[in-house]
Amino acid sequence: MVTSASLHHIRLFYAAYFAAMGLILPFFPVYLASLGYSVVVIGMMTGLLAAAKVIAPPCSGYWLDTRGMAAGRFIVLASCLAALCVALFNVASSYTPAFISIILLFGMLWAAVLPLTDGLSIHVSEAALADYGRLRVWGSIGFVATSLLGGVVFGEISLAWFPWFLVVLMLVMAFAGRGFPSIEHVEIPDMAYSGFSATLLLLFVVSFLMQLSHGAYYGFFSLYLLDAGYSGWQVGIFWVLGVLAEIILMWRWAKPIQSMSLMSVMLVCLLLTALRWLGTGWSHVWWLLIILQCLHAASFAAFHIAAVTWVKRLAPPHRHAAAQGWFSATGFGLGTTVGIMSCGLIVQSYGFSVAFYACASVALLAMLLARRLPR
Repeated sequence: MVTSASLHHIRLFYAAYFAAMGLILPFFPVYLASLGYSVVVIGMMTGLLAAAKVIAPPCSGYWLDTRGMAAGRFIVLASCLAALCVALFNVASSYTPAFISIILLFGMLWAAVLPLTDGLSIHVSEAALADYGRLRVWGSIGFVATSLLGGVVFGEISLAWFPWFLVVLMLVMAFAGRGFPSIEHVEIPDMAYSGFSATLLLLFVVSFLMQLSHGAYYGFFSLYLLDAGYSGWQVGIFWVLGVLAEIILMWRWAKPIQSMSLMSVMLVCLLLTALRWLGTGWSHVWWLLIILQCLHAASFAAFHIAAVTWVKRLAPPHRHAAAQGWFSATGFGLGTTVGIMSCGLIVQSYGFSVAFYACASVALLAMLLARRLPR
């Protein structure tokens, strides 16, 4: 049953989940460096978190679809286990093999819960009980808050406290999961556990290419700006501008996007994404970068809203959790990982601008495939 209180629990989950991401992305490598690990080992350990996004979501989605377990109950269990893993960071860090195993387990538990929440939020939104964008936007707010405050906080206290901040956020996620609305599970015989449609598989491919095209941005945008002469706080402002554009779109225009044709939204988003990367590689003048960062509203927010909505509509009723899991794995997991790794090779050989041009080409390639999506 969907109540006002259960919707508040979804908002709280998004805020805590992305607040954790706002700590992990900038400060997890710094935390590992404070423990004395080399750059190579730090790269491997952070790569494990990306690999977990490829493995965990489809597995957890399949498990929930076949067993009929409520998403909220799974999120409570997974979040509590993730908190336990993080609590062991400082203890296990003295024994590298155990530390690596704990990081991988934490990454899988953490990665498994977001697609389930997205699927539940889209279900509620499709039933006209809430606006998906206004639920999901609290994640963006949480990300901005911890990204801005993290540098101040860890500048004043020891990085040894980093895991304990994450523990608190994992427990908040578990508390939020306890109040999630319950959705009736569709009972389907095992023999009817059919595959996905060709259209849904094509949507996964387009999503993979969209996230792959973000490789230069997620991996090297900050280094590109620093190399161009911008200061650290100016780099942070550019990142925040992108997230603010995302917040505004999700708050104001999520519903209209959900009512538009899939192909139309994808084509517009991919075109604007290609223009964004072309412009970023062409010039790093401040006023142009401000305009281009506002296109994050299209390259991420509008695309994501349309994609998760149509994943829910195109998936069989008994495979919603698995479908959202595969969407997350192919896009945010595999696409982001391959994109960053490929752009790293390009940057090393040809420089930052060429990497952004390559990403623009990937977005244009995705446009050709998106033309086959349904109107």
